[in-house]
Amino acid sequence: MQISEELCLKFPAVLRDKLLKKEIEFPDTTKFEYEKMFTYRAVARSPEDNKEVTLEDFRSYYELGKFPKRRPRGMNTDILKDPQYYGVSSFLNKEIVEQKMKFPSPTKKMAAGYVYSAGGPQNTVDQHVCWWLYEGADVSGFKII
Repeated sequence: MQISEELCLKFPAVLRDKLLKKEIEFPDTTKFEYEKMFTYRAVARSPEDNKEVTLEDFRSYYELGKFPKRRPRGMNTDILKDPQYYGVSSFLNKEIVEQKMKFPSPTKKMAAGYVYSAGGPQNTVDQHVCWWLYEGADVSGFKII
């Protein structure tokens, strides 16, 4: 799905540049206008760290310099061309996060809050929400639980 230049400019530099150069595009099922959704997400924390959730907790695999351990199902091309690599994951079901992130974990905590359209578009498939945050999106609605 191609989007307007005006919309591209709302994203952080790396995603904005990829979109403007048409190196990636959002899946056709991506929603830009939607009702807010309550989701769960794992965030990196030590056991004694209870600081507030910030945008630092919502960095994409690309921003973290991470690559998936294995290629996602159905992904035949370079991971750098996969738009989900530039989004952040959360789930509609808490148990999925607990299972995928092997909770309880000494290096992670669970955060819960709302994915909302003013924060950026999302694509939901099988309880997994990929959220592409606009630059400076407010994530203060997410709390450690």
